Amino acid sequence: MIVSLPVAPVAAYAFLLLWSAVPFAPAEPILLMGGAFAGSGGLALPIAIGAATLGSLASDLAKYGLGRAAGPRLLRRLAAKPAGARAVRWIENRLGASGPMVIAPAYFVPFGVVAATILCGALRLRLRGVVLGSTVGALVWATIYLGLGYLGATVTGNPWFGVLLALPAAAVIGLLAKRRVVRECTCEPEPEVHTEPCPLAA
Repeated sequence: MIVSLPVAPVAAYAFLLLWSAVPFAPAEPILLMGGAFAGSGGLALPIAIGAATLGSLASDLAKYGLGRAAGPRLLRRLAAKPAGARAVRWIENRLGASGPMVIAPAYFVPFGVVAATILCGALRLRLRGVVLGSTVGALVWATIYLGLGYLGATVTGNPWFGVLLALPAAAVIGLLAKRRVVRECTCEPEPEVHTEPCPLAA
């Protein structure tokens, strides 16, 4: 069943892009809703994915710039929260091996992409690698959450019911990611040369 959008499709795509571009704003509920309207025929799913990916890339580059300008101070504030401290440590433990590509899996870690992009900026990592890691992560992230909304609307035949159906699945993804990070941070030994979650957060 095709359900008309309350706004023009162009405006909806622009909203997806702009909302995804706002640093530190939770965009997953908006993506679920956008995917649900795509599933009901109101939006084209590939265009919605592209808009959300571009917006998220812009957000990551903004956080990267903030990291270059004030990385240590921002990381101290982030590490003051338990989830933020775990994210900083998780990123730090993988940054040496993965470089800026750590941004991609960080999309599914609570506070992970924030910590990853700020840390990449604070360490003055090359912009090309940051753009690549962010693009891969943003594309996978947007595809999954928009896809969940799309599937929900396809199953229910209604975008609003589709969002309600997709929300538990999105919550499970977040919960599994959080549990994995907590488990890995608990099992991994502290780096010998660091006494804080991150040297730049000290």
